[in-house]
Amino acid sequence: MKRRILIVLILLLTMTVTACIEITTTSTTLTAETTITTATTNSPTTISSTDPTTTTLSTSILEGVMALSNPYNVALFINELPERYVNLNFELPEADDGVVVWHPASDPEDVRITECVLKTTLVGTRTIYTYAATIGPLTPGETYQYRVGNADGSEMDAWRSYTAPMDPDTSFSFAVLADPQENDQLGYMAFAHAVMSVRAYSNADFAFGLFVGDVVNDHEIRNQWNWFLRYASCFAVSIPIAATIGNHEHGALSGDRMNQMEYDAYMHLPTNGPTYGAFLELVDDDRPVNVDRGKTYSFDYGSAHFVAIDTELFCDGTTECADYDEINAGILVDWVEADLAAADAAWTIVFLHRGPYSLSYDTTTVRDLLVPVFEAYGVDLVLSGHDHQYSRSVYYSGDPIVFNRSDAYPLGTVSLLGTGDGLDFNEYSSSIGTTYLVGNSAGTKFYGDSSQSGIFVHYEFRLDEPVIPVVTVTPEAIVVVSYYLAKTSPVDIVPTGVGVLERFHITH
Repeated sequence: MKRRILIVLILLLTMTVTACIEITTTSTTLTAETTITTATTNSPTTISSTDPTTTTLSTSILEGVMALSNPYNVALFINELPERYVNLNFELPEADDGVVVWHPASDPEDVRITECVLKTTLVGTRTIYTYAATIGPLTPGETYQYRVGNADGSEMDAWRSYTAPMDPDTSFSFAVLADPQENDQLGYMAFAHAVMSVRAYSNADFAFGLFVGDVVNDHEIRNQWNWFLRYASCFAVSIPIAATIGNHEHGALSGDRMNQMEYDAYMHLPTNGPTYGAFLELVDDDRPVNVDRGKTYSFDYGSAHFVAIDTELFCDGTTECADYDEINAGILVDWVEADLAAADAAWTIVFLHRGPYSLSYDTTTVRDLLVPVFEAYGVDLVLSGHDHQYSRSVYYSGDPIVFNRSDAYPLGTVSLLGTGDGLDFNEYSSSIGTTYLVGNSAGTKFYGDSSQSGIFVHYEFRLDEPVIPVVTVTPEAIVVVSYYLAKTSPVDIVPTGVGVLERFHITH
């Protein structure tokens, strides 16, 4: 093994710095410029006189989507200590000695080699071999070059780059990417185009991309994972993913796959979540005690504490969630409470798949068991998906907050409950209640008016158009700007334009 790593090291030291730079440049496709012209479809919400109208995007973004390639399914993932470490996952065609080779961009001769953990998983009818590694310690603000492969160098990916976060306590932003689940490659191309369009239009520097579940439609179909990772590489090879599991990755509770789910194979997320007892309450429940490794966890980033929660623990492996394992759900709730009690960040942000207050589904166990904990420990913002309809609401003690005024909302429906000069729906203190933001989809699947939970929300947007919220966190405020992609048809890869759907500020 040492001899094989030495061979790789010798090969790397003979490579020129120029070659590294050329490869890194060609893999960076997110800086596509926009051509700003007024579109004829769907004017965005007018937030202020400085906000632009809907814009059409240059063809360079489509060219970037078409050029995306990720043959080894490489992705970066958030670490429990994101300022010093980053997690990495990739795939090789065979079981091998996987390695990550990396060095500071400023010093190509300072080569480090990190050995990987092999994960062998059955996906459908095929066994795949994925590899997990953590690289670090990293210097804040330093850019690193890395590549993945096997120890003898016969399988090696292109060089890629990652910059460790610098002073996120001041300010950082992340994108909320809800349910990009697709059945085909064109759907994932549309997802990538949406992400790249919003990034170009907003000019936001994402610290990470946050998925709230359902990144694939069918967990057992390998092509969907391949497409997801190929088109998520529009950012995920240089910007980490934070994610939690959805019902489409989880599936039924029975079978050997419960011990090594496809989600576990393709993801490499923090493992500081709960450990359960035996799952004995439901029939044919084969979940192991460590089923939530990489699905429920927490981390601090800048001035915010983030908590990911696997809401499938409150279900029975079905969409309806008619039953659940009460003892282990109690363990999960206790873990969430202990984690929130120990947090000391300025803000607390929770993300999960099934939200407590949403338009399509009413998962009562999530609301009944988690909302009291959120309120007891002052959770500021809860991000969810599952609905495929965009909504925002603010609740406290089971009741929606009465707002009196808001910005203009030409798209969607606002229900403030009050009038006059009282609370402003677009700028309010977190002390009044917890904000629940539900993404519709960053892909092409929408529910429109077809699904109704009967739950009250303050704002809803049901058009079949992707919405990507960009959240900026400072010590003083959480600022959310939700961007929508105007489309002639939801399955179009290229939108007719991009604009601001809504903007709101949460203060202390």
